[in-house]
Amino acid sequence: NLLGLAANDADYRHGAPWRQALLSYLRQNAALVETRINRTKSLRTAHVEATYLAWIDCRALDYPHPQHFFEQHGVGLSNGADFGLEGFVRLNFGCSHKLLEDALVRIEAALNKS
Repeated sequence: NLLGLAANDADYRHGAPWRQALLSYLRQNAALVETRINRTKSLRTAHVEATYLAWIDCRALDYPHPQHFFEQHGVGLSNGADFGLEGFVRLNFGCSHKLLEDALVRIEAALNKS
């Protein structure tokens, strides 16, 4: 429709600074997730290159349902088994730094209690 075309045109002409700021923000979040998860004893994540989703390897925890474990500690993660990755969870870090920090603190607290 006409409104969509106008929005698209405005985005192409003026959206680059916003896009660059968004990419920088997401890269900061990705680096935070990678650093904090990989410094734990039992979790690992690979470097994220193209999305705002971090796959966290929980197999060292030896829990049959790591998603449920973290959910019980206040962190909503996607079950990797739903995507063919048993023993993994998926963390969406396309959120505010504060929300991400809260989730990482809860993940670390959950691991310290287990």
